[in-house]
Amino acid sequence: MSRPAKTPLLSILLGAALSGVVTAQGYLTAPPAPPENPVTAEKAILGKVLFWDEQLSSDGSMACGTCHIPSVGGAELRAGPSTRFPGPDGVFGTADDGFGSPGVVNTDGFGHFAPSTLFGLEPQVTGRYAPSPITAGYFQDLFWDGRATSKFTDPVSGATAVASGGALESQSLGPLLSDVEMAEPARGFADLSLRIGGARPLALATNLPPDVLAALQVYPTYPDLFRQAFGTTDITPVRIAFALATYQRTLVANETPWDDFQRGIPGALSAQQQRGMAAFETTAACAVCHTPPLFSTGNYHALALRPSSEDIGRAAVTGYAWDEGKFKTPSLRNVALRKHWFHNGAPQMQDLRDTVAIYGTGVGGGFDNLDPVLNGLIIPPGDVDDITEFLHALTDPRVEAEAYPFDRPTLRIERVVPNPEPTGLGAVVGSGGYAPQLILTPAPFLGSTSFRVGVSGGLGGAFGAMRLKVLDLGGFPAAQGIRTLPLPGGPVVLDGVGPGEGYATWNFPLTTTPALLGLRLEGQWWVRDGAAPGGVARSERFIMTVE
Repeated sequence: MSRPAKTPLLSILLGAALSGVVTAQGYLTAPPAPPENPVTAEKAILGKVLFWDEQLSSDGSMACGTCHIPSVGGAELRAGPSTRFPGPDGVFGTADDGFGSPGVVNTDGFGHFAPSTLFGLEPQVTGRYAPSPITAGYFQDLFWDGRATSKFTDPVSGATAVASGGALESQSLGPLLSDVEMAEPARGFADLSLRIGGARPLALATNLPPDVLAALQVYPTYPDLFRQAFGTTDITPVRIAFALATYQRTLVANETPWDDFQRGIPGALSAQQQRGMAAFETTAACAVCHTPPLFSTGNYHALALRPSSEDIGRAAVTGYAWDEGKFKTPSLRNVALRKHWFHNGAPQMQDLRDTVAIYGTGVGGGFDNLDPVLNGLIIPPGDVDDITEFLHALTDPRVEAEAYPFDRPTLRIERVVPNPEPTGLGAVVGSGGYAPQLILTPAPFLGSTSFRVGVSGGLGGAFGAMRLKVLDLGGFPAAQGIRTLPLPGGPVVLDGVGPGEGYATWNFPLTTTPALLGLRLEGQWWVRDGAAPGGVARSERFIMTVE
């Protein structure tokens, strides 16, 4: 197969992705790239497609970008009860709770839904709040505890792929195999590469950015994109990491009011913001740890907001007791856009001013291992207001507006009408007053060998079955009808014991058969239950369309 030629439009759009890094204007310059993985437009556009593609998760429910939305500073958009984790005591609603990012529903080794210890049959939540990828390229190590190191090792061969400066590469592969964030427990890199190779890029997303649309018009498959970026169609973990890292290095948020002020535009900062900047850099000593222009040194500090025993932080990597409770100092760029702050999401803090004000009363709260640099630090109340206002001047308006290069597609989870779609109709109550509940987190897309619909809240130990009705045959000839379709739906025995405790999984592997595209089904779980009318408890009905 011959290598497709670039179109003029594609060259312009891909070149723009690169020029934003090479010729970055302002006080903050572009992050460095390791010599083993120089920034190229082709790798950047491949990385952008990969970063926002939910098909990279085992069940099609999560993209890398799901937890890193630009308009909230590159952090978690889904703030609220669904993002709460219970802390080390395992009990919700206690002082050690925090906010993280919802991931996948737990499954067993057979691809069946299985209750997790903490979250049952709801999406699991990470134990730390998502840091921003927008400034990630500037750090020597990544994650809150720095476990993604500057040296990046090929996870398959064990060879050194990046000797130094490869923290982004090291970090990028972890979530793809995490059975909390994006993967089934048994997933390996061979499975991931196979999934990517057979997927239609961004098939689950809508409103694709112009540079992505232009690229996919010329390179419509992942093998095409990989060949354009790397010379061959091979899809390897190193290449996936290189592309994801390259994309993130193009996200240079250097058009803030503060940057404009450094460029010599006096009116870029208000009088209050200038007072806040002066306090930030002098009396409040914020700049000691949040040093411009990145507004971080990348060092690790313990604020002692919670006992270090709840999360030992950096000590888990170094093994040193003095690192207990220490976490990476994040960049404050775009901090005003975030919904939560600090490594645990700080549920006790309602807004940005709260996060500044903790320094106004003395940091620590009586907990252990407070970093000595913070001893005796007290910010006067007036400075708290001024500094808070100054932090708003660190917002890049392109990030807030999700404008290029921070633009992105609309994700499947953001759709007004979900797929699968619960209808709200047809539920029949059984024993204990419980009606079976649907688990509809996976996406029905071609090539999803692990598509499944679960049920919970049924009668444990009872027989259950998926009842299906074809609404649209998609690419199948009408004359062939449903008899030609591989629609499993035989009875299963619900796991669990007693009313409301039963759960089961209906597996429907979706091959890459093109005729399945557009297949539309209505489904409903039926559970044999003598306490239900007619002896059958039922979930609400749902509608799904193969994409």
